[in-house]
Amino acid sequence: MNSLINKVSLCAVLVLAVLFSYGGCHNSNGNNMGNVISDADNAFTPIVFSVLAPPVPVKGSDSKYHITYELSLSNANTFDWEVLSIEVLDGHPEGQVLLTIAADEVMDKMQLIGTRQPTNSLIPTQSGLVFLTFTVENEEDIPDTLLHKIKITVPGGLPEFITTFLELPEDQEDITNFGAEVAVDNMDVFVFGPPLEGSGWVVVNGCCDSFTHVRSVLAVNSKLHISQRYAIDWIKVDQENRLYVGDPQVLDNWEGYNENVLAVSDAQVVRVVDKFPDQVPFILPAEVGEITLDEIDGNHVILALPNGQFAFYAHLIPGSITVEEGDFVTKGQVIGKLGNTGNTSAPHLHLHIMETASSLGSDGLPHVFEEYNLIGRTTDESFFDQGLEDNTPFVDEETGLIIGNSIEVLPVAFPGIHNNDLPLNLRIVEFP
Repeated sequence: MNSLINKVSLCAVLVLAVLFSYGGCHNSNGNNMGNVISDADNAFTPIVFSVLAPPVPVKGSDSKYHITYELSLSNANTFDWEVLSIEVLDGHPEGQVLLTIAADEVMDKMQLIGTRQPTNSLIPTQSGLVFLTFTVENEEDIPDTLLHKIKITVPGGLPEFITTFLELPEDQEDITNFGAEVAVDNMDVFVFGPPLEGSGWVVVNGCCDSFTHVRSVLAVNSKLHISQRYAIDWIKVDQENRLYVGDPQVLDNWEGYNENVLAVSDAQVVRVVDKFPDQVPFILPAEVGEITLDEIDGNHVILALPNGQFAFYAHLIPGSITVEEGDFVTKGQVIGKLGNTGNTSAPHLHLHIMETASSLGSDGLPHVFEEYNLIGRTTDESFFDQGLEDNTPFVDEETGLIIGNSIEVLPVAFPGIHNNDLPLNLRIVEFP
């Protein structure tokens, strides 16, 4: 496409799609979310951006409050645009900067919609998601609203036509826009009872910066959803911190397999699926194209909680579910057994909470546990590379058994009994 066509089409975009932005005019009643929205000033915003779902803060096991959400970006212009930085502000252009993502961090935090491909730029018509998470020290530090400041440029520098049209200095290299103002949802986070029994439970793919769940964006029911935003895969290790002892292809040799799964609250059962066989360990069906949308959750149970939210349990052993749709359960009641059905490569309990009864077409919400004992933490390398995904374990000389590798257990801040918070990723806990 030649430069003349570029200029003509850009001019049309500018004339027809100028968006209102932040300026200095105030509403007379003083009640317009920080008094920064102007109805007089226009700003060219070639990247349009919005928040996928309002963030809900949750207290983590580090005693800090975690705020996790996504920023959707779309290129509404005829040029390629590169995202140089993103700042999260405390509700006002001059507000406190709560989070800054710049340079290589943009690539780490942003991916193209519909893929897991990292990016820091968008070509025309392309869209991406930026995955944001930050903490504040205390509950009173949680902001009421968030505002986003994005700095962008055209790779190679802003074209002369843009600087002329926008009356920018000739040497200006980027454009800054404010937008995507959102109110923080300070809802009461639901308190779970224990979902499992005993010790050695590892929080896998948990809050708030692991990729597997936090970045599981699905287009379901005509909307983008991350139902697994705060999901946890609960996997058990034994007293020697091993995931299995014996041939790992035999599910009974896994420490957590066949463990009781408990109702986290008094609740009503709204969905039960119990028709799928266990999967073979170390093979993730979705990666080899051997699973359907109907099968992905495996055998599962959905509970309607007293606050109108829903708890979702997945991957249960076939034939182990003890409840039926319509049943009322009490907190601590056994509802099934931990298995390996659905899209899973090792026995575990997938548990998350959501706003509707749709396991995939719903926004994931945080939860906390009324009590657990925080024992320690492990690392991605130790758990996945050494403990889980190393398929070459050793044979014990005395017993002749195939022995899984022990994961590393490290000290953790605030060990001991925790109440009403969420154990963070790769923490190891004991339930009462």
